[in-house]
Amino acid sequence: MMDAYRKNTPKQVGAYKVLRLRDYKNDVITDLATGETIPTGLPKSNVLYFELENDAWFCVRPSGTEPKIKFYAGIKGNSLDDSAKKLDELMEAIKNA
Repeated sequence: MMDAYRKNTPKQVGAYKVLRLRDYKNDVITDLATGETIPTGLPKSNVLYFELENDAWFCVRPSGTEPKIKFYAGIKGNSLDDSAKKLDELMEAIKNA
C-alpha cells in the first residue's frame, strides 16, 4: 500500500486538492503543481505526509507492531462540530482514494 501511494500519488482526496507530498523514506518533498522537489532534512522513515488545501493533511505509515497501515488526518473548521464533520468526510475520502 505504501508503494502504491508513492507510485500513484492522488491529486485530489475528497474535496481537497493535494498540494505537496512529503516522503520521509526517500527524503523528498514534492510540489505536485510544479514537480519541484526539496529534501525533508529529517531521518528516513516509511511515512508519507500529504499536504492538502485549506491547511488539511493526512499521513500514512505502517504499524510498527501489527501488519496494518495507520492513517492520521487533521483539518480546520469553523467550530468543533464543523471540524468533526469535515474530518469524517476526509477520512471517508482517504479510505476511497
